[in-house]
Amino acid sequence: MVTQELTMASLYEVQEKIRNRELSPVELTQQMLKNLELSQGVLNAMVTITPEIALAQANRAEQEILSGNYRGPLHGVPIVYKDLYYTKNVRTTASSKILSDFVPDYDATVVRHLTDAGAVMLGKSQTHEFAKGGLTDSPHFGPCRNPWQLDRVPGGSSGGSAAVVAAGLAFMGTGSDTAGSIRIPAACCGVVGLKPTYGRVSRHGIFPLAWSLDHVGPITRSVWDAAICLGVMAGYDSHDPTTVTLPVPDYTQGLTDIDLTGVKVGVPIKQYFEDLDPEIRAGVLAAVDRLSDLGAECREVEIPNLEYTLGVQMAIGMSEAAAIHHQWLSERIEDYAPDVRWKLEAGRFISAVDYLRASQIRPFIQQGFSQVLSEVDVLVTPTLPIVAPFMGTEMVSVNGKPESVSDVMIRFTHSSNVTGFPTLALPCGFNSENLPMSMQLIGRPFAETDVLRVGYAYEQVTQWHTRHPHWENDLT
Repeated sequence: MVTQELTMASLYEVQEKIRNRELSPVELTQQMLKNLELSQGVLNAMVTITPEIALAQANRAEQEILSGNYRGPLHGVPIVYKDLYYTKNVRTTASSKILSDFVPDYDATVVRHLTDAGAVMLGKSQTHEFAKGGLTDSPHFGPCRNPWQLDRVPGGSSGGSAAVVAAGLAFMGTGSDTAGSIRIPAACCGVVGLKPTYGRVSRHGIFPLAWSLDHVGPITRSVWDAAICLGVMAGYDSHDPTTVTLPVPDYTQGLTDIDLTGVKVGVPIKQYFEDLDPEIRAGVLAAVDRLSDLGAECREVEIPNLEYTLGVQMAIGMSEAAAIHHQWLSERIEDYAPDVRWKLEAGRFISAVDYLRASQIRPFIQQGFSQVLSEVDVLVTPTLPIVAPFMGTEMVSVNGKPESVSDVMIRFTHSSNVTGFPTLALPCGFNSENLPMSMQLIGRPFAETDVLRVGYAYEQVTQWHTRHPHWENDLT
């Protein structure tokens, strides 16, 4: 029998039971599909649910495992794909009206990797339209809701994947991240989100938002789960010339020892810890103390050139997005959601001179992070300056100062897209309203093992990742 406790388990726990033939992939998939269908009237996290594909893949996995052909930790495990990922013969809408009937004739490279690993596709999860926003509130498919509090947003743009994983409806969801769109929803929903180094994971077959800022990665319930998923997703792809030929390591190596003696942790207090909610500040600083208790050497640092990152991210990101949508903006402008339309239109007014200047400044920002990361192994910052905001909110108050939600949501995340450096978001507590708080760990290029090791160690001496929402109480 597949219990609710099991559906809320980590991927690690489930794959052990599947590998040992204690758990049927078919029975697990049947239960997850049932729960997913029931959740739609409450969370509305999915665009498309694919029961026939899921059950066929689960049956195949079960037969292979029973015959001794176990493919690895994702074999027979139900997951969801953000609805930017091309899936052969299954529509890929980007939560938009423009692509509402688009059915790709091939799988994205990451989809192919995960399918080859034996993962079971439950369906396609909601995104903010074309990934251009941090709320996952679609006028075309309806708003996605946060399973912790249904009147809150799940974050975005990968909000559907984060909501599904947090709610116990899948064991992993794929995401994409251009200014924080894996880490923002992970923070809002109290789960783990990993944005790998630029070039570590192929983006072939994933609808782009901004070519030079886009990253793709996993959203999971634990750091170990993220390590396993990245190992499957990563690797060189001839279809994506930005991917690197570096070998893919076993990212779970080192996720056994929680002793952080010798690890150096940088904490940019002046740049990341002053303009945010006091409860989040206290929560992240308490997490730094826990890392210190584990043996890490934690010290305050300052990142050169950080003040230029937002302008660079906006100039590059908005220009590239406007170029991608140029034809549709000319021919189908009324088919965009209003908030997405004005952001894309604004990108058309950024000049080539501004774009090139931003591209010139970008290496200096990367150099500033590299300089600090030559002295420490990882940086620790808050992921968000606020907890998940209420749905429909355009302005929020941060320390008594009114600010737009869209600006606040990317405040601490966008720099990792400008640099391309790997960044892990993970829960570090709950505020007085029982909403998740999150910290992020930033590492050197292609040093995902460092951020995963530190995140795993912290996770092992805390219980935040084991807490789950009770959205099912709202089922009628």
